[in-house]
Amino acid sequence: MEFKIFEKFPFVYDMETLDKELHLRGNEAMLDILEPVYEVVEQIARPKAIYFSATVTEKTDSWVKINDVMFESQLLRGYVNPDDPVFPYIVTVGTELDDYAKTLKDSMDLFMIDEVMNLLVNTGKVFVADAVKAQTGWLAVQDYVPGNGEEWSTAEQKRLFDMFLGETDKIGVTLGDNYFVLPGRSTIGVLSQQK
Repeated sequence: MEFKIFEKFPFVYDMETLDKELHLRGNEAMLDILEPVYEVVEQIARPKAIYFSATVTEKTDSWVKINDVMFESQLLRGYVNPDDPVFPYIVTVGTELDDYAKTLKDSMDLFMIDEVMNLLVNTGKVFVADAVKAQTGWLAVQDYVPGNGEEWSTAEQKRLFDMFLGETDKIGVTLGDNYFVLPGRSTIGVLSQQK
């Protein structure tokens, strides 16, 4: 199995974009708080991603198997059919930025870094989706994120994570308590072709 690993996916935001994406509405006081925080982000952030190609090996009314690993997700079953290619992925802000965020004490600084990290994860998801579209020729992808819109067993979260065969070490991602992906601003999911 071939893993595509990105040790620093690209991101560039100007203050105008940050103002819009973080819904600050041109508030000068908020932008003055954001600017020095984002300057540090630009210097230290190493957001990372990993994905690989897999196949839907079986599907019933109750579950779907990806590379013979079973998932009992009604949403995921609705997106895929047997023999469909799919792409499990993980996107993370990286340990560098997570460690920096833990040093902040001011509530507004914490709010800003949290918002910037959310934006970075979303940028990473778009980056991976674009890489998959370039690889497959798909015009659009469906992004399935476990637990988003339905109950999700922690055992199944672990099954999806385990499909990465330890390669997650290369991007500094682990499973924490209750099988949450760490660092905290990380996401795991499956991309399929949008039909």
